[in-house]
Amino acid sequence: MSMKINLKTIRKEELEKLCLDKDYNMAAAQALFEYCFYTVDNPHNEQNLIDFLEIDLSDKEEKKVYDSRFKPAVKLVKDTFSDNYYRKNINPQPFKDKEYELTYLKIKPGQCLPIDDVLIDENFVEVSQIGYFKDSFKYLAVNKDDVTWMSTDPNEINTMAPCIKKARGNVMAFGLGLGYFPIMCASKKEVNKVLVVEKDPKIISIFKKHILPLCEYKDKIEVVCGDAFDYAKNNTFSEYDYLFIDIWHNPEDGLPMYLKLYRLLKGKKIVVDYWLEKSILAMYRRCFLTLVEEHMHGFKDSDYKKSKNEYDEIINDLYFKTKNMSFNSINEIKELLQDNNLKKLI
Repeated sequence: MSMKINLKTIRKEELEKLCLDKDYNMAAAQALFEYCFYTVDNPHNEQNLIDFLEIDLSDKEEKKVYDSRFKPAVKLVKDTFSDNYYRKNINPQPFKDKEYELTYLKIKPGQCLPIDDVLIDENFVEVSQIGYFKDSFKYLAVNKDDVTWMSTDPNEINTMAPCIKKARGNVMAFGLGLGYFPIMCASKKEVNKVLVVEKDPKIISIFKKHILPLCEYKDKIEVVCGDAFDYAKNNTFSEYDYLFIDIWHNPEDGLPMYLKLYRLLKGKKIVVDYWLEKSILAMYRRCFLTLVEEHMHGFKDSDYKKSKNEYDEIINDLYFKTKNMSFNSINEIKELLQDNNLKKLI
């Protein structure tokens, strides 16, 4: 028996709108992602955005979508990043070693890029935040096989800022990257030490040889080669006050890892923050709404026995978690979709 959605008390149109908004969210996020690449050679202005989207603003419905999901998404970004400790002091010389290259990348004036975590309103309308600079912006990056593997771009700086602000005492981090998080934490007087768990020995080598020596607080930082999932499973974290996790490239590849780590860390007495958590939970919300959609199409237990990919596994797991739940109003469904209740579902 599938989840019990009482269609006598919930209008089908209300369910369809929730699911349609989910589809709009996904389409808008993809369009803005593609628009960022378009602006490499076509600097952003509002008319360029409208032309790229092929939106007819004289159409009432299209204008509504544009005004809710696209117009507020793109912002001019002021360069408030250059004054922080890392950008002022960590400027290593570029080098290349086989498939890895430590280099500097540049954002062109008017070029858009993701700039912050997703914004979500009370009706679960998502706005992907992208931004552009008036002048060019240079930042440190590591390329692997000519593909940017990690960087200290404005999105990294913006999205890590609240977590760095929270860090106190003894800090642990899963994921090293270019060391932005541990170095910024170590520069704080409220932080005693930072232990970083990183599984890629080459990234550790690059960091220790080329980046860490430039940090005056290097004695506060220790990096160990290890697996985040093993550490989450086997450690009590009794010596640590704060844990920050950043082992994914984006919310899409992050959701499966987030779910696994969230479950492993349940009950551990440590404050934990996950990079891009709001965006990752938005992905989980979309999975549940896909399940609602499938319910309306009459899917049964047998449809959730097998999976072709990680997202199938997540939806299948959600199905069996919710199959005995009853929903008698659209507000009950929306209540479940709140971040705190999604975490309980996990």
